[in-house]
Amino acid sequence: ITGADSISAIRELAGKVNIPTGLKALNVREEDIPVLAANALKDACGLTNPIQATQEEIEAIFRSAM
Repeated sequence: ITGADSISAIRELAGKVNIPTGLKALNVREEDIPVLAANALKDACGLTNPIQATQEEIEAIFRSAM
């Protein structure tokens, strides 16, 4: 099994169980991203990352998940 096979299987399963395919499917709007990123920076889990993300980096992650 290749990585592509695994990704395909995960996407197929996600479709079968109706998992949304992106943030737009969850009604997230572009203008929501700065607040989402600011809240993500406050999350305690981020404190254990060896390199702290910036607001801009987290916003880019959210935009790519749209």
